[in-house]
Amino acid sequence: MHNSNGKIMSTSIIIVIAIISLAVLLWIFSPFYFPLLGKTLVKMDMSSQLSKCKLQEKSVTLDNGRTAWYLERISGHQTNEKPLVVVPGLSAYMRLMGVQFADLLKLIPNRRVIIFELPYHGKRASMNENFADPGCSTDAMTASLERFLIKIGLTESFDLMGYSLGGSIATNYALRNPNNVNQLVLLAPYFYNEATTETYNSIFESKKWSSLAAWSGREEMERWFHDWLGMEKEDRLPGFIMSGLATLRSELYPENHWTKFYDQLDADCTPTKSFLEDNKTKLEAFSSPVLVLAATTDKICDCDKLANLKNIFNPEFCTIKNLDSGHCFAPKGQTLFELAAEDTANFLNS
Repeated sequence: MHNSNGKIMSTSIIIVIAIISLAVLLWIFSPFYFPLLGKTLVKMDMSSQLSKCKLQEKSVTLDNGRTAWYLERISGHQTNEKPLVVVPGLSAYMRLMGVQFADLLKLIPNRRVIIFELPYHGKRASMNENFADPGCSTDAMTASLERFLIKIGLTESFDLMGYSLGGSIATNYALRNPNNVNQLVLLAPYFYNEATTETYNSIFESKKWSSLAAWSGREEMERWFHDWLGMEKEDRLPGFIMSGLATLRSELYPENHWTKFYDQLDADCTPTKSFLEDNKTKLEAFSSPVLVLAATTDKICDCDKLANLKNIFNPEFCTIKNLDSGHCFAPKGQTLFELAAEDTANFLNS
C-alpha cells in the first residue's frame, strides 16, 4: 500500500513538472510559434473559403508586359445575368476580398464574378516595384483596370462594384467607359478630400503613414483595425490570429512597401482632391443605376459627405443607403461586407 501511494505521488509530480515545463516552453517560444500558427490557420481558412466560393486564381499578361492577377468564378449555368467585376480597396488584396464577399456570392450564385488585383497589391507586389510607373493616381489605376478587362475580353455590358479606393477607381472607369457599365455599386467609396473625414484628411496631409495602412507589426495593425476600420475591443480576434494576419502581410510585401505606396499616392493625389467636382458634368450624365452603401461610423469615408452623391450623380438613377458599420468592421462581430450583401444582391438582381 505504501509503495502504491509512493508511485502515485511520483507519477503526479512528473505530470505536474511536465505541464509546467510545457507551459514554460510555450511562453519562451510563443513570439515565434503563435504568429506561425496563426498565419498557417489564416491561409488554410482563406483557401478553404475561396474554394467554397469556387473562386479560382488566374493571371494574364497585359499589353504593357505586366502581369495582372485576378480571382474568377465562372457560372456553370446558362444565365442572362451580367458578369460582376469587383475592385478592392487600398491594401485589400484579391484573396482577402474574395473571402469578404463570400456572403454576396452566395446570393448571386449564377453570375460570373471577377475580383481584380490592384497594382502594388497582393500578387502584384514586387521587391523592385516602380511606384512612379504606372503610379498610384486614380487615372493610373483605372488604366490598369481597362487594360485588364480588354485582355480578358470583357468589354460588353457588366456590373461593376468598388470598395473604398476601389470605389473611386470603379467610378472613374464608369465615366470613361459608360457603355460598358450596366450597374455601379460603391461600397464605402473613397473620394479623397471631397468625401473623406476631416480626421483622415489631417493624418494624410501630415503624412503619418504608419497611422494608416502603412502599419508594421501586430500592435500597429490592431490600432489600424480599431482606429480606422471600426473593430471594437470586444470583437477582437484571438491573439494568435492577429499575429498570423500581421505575419502574412509581412510576407506578402517587402519592407517599407506601403510607405512608398503612400508617398507616391500623396505625389499623385493633387489632381484627385477634386475628382467629383472635376467630373461633375460626366457624373450628372451617367445614366446607369448607381447604389452607394455608406457606413455610419466610418472613420475614413464620411457618411454625411457621401450623402451628397445623390445629387452629384443623376438623382433619378442613384440610390444611397447607410449601414451601421465602420469602414470594415461592424458591431456584434459582423463586417461591412456581411451587412452589404443583401442590399447589393437585391440591387444587382432588380
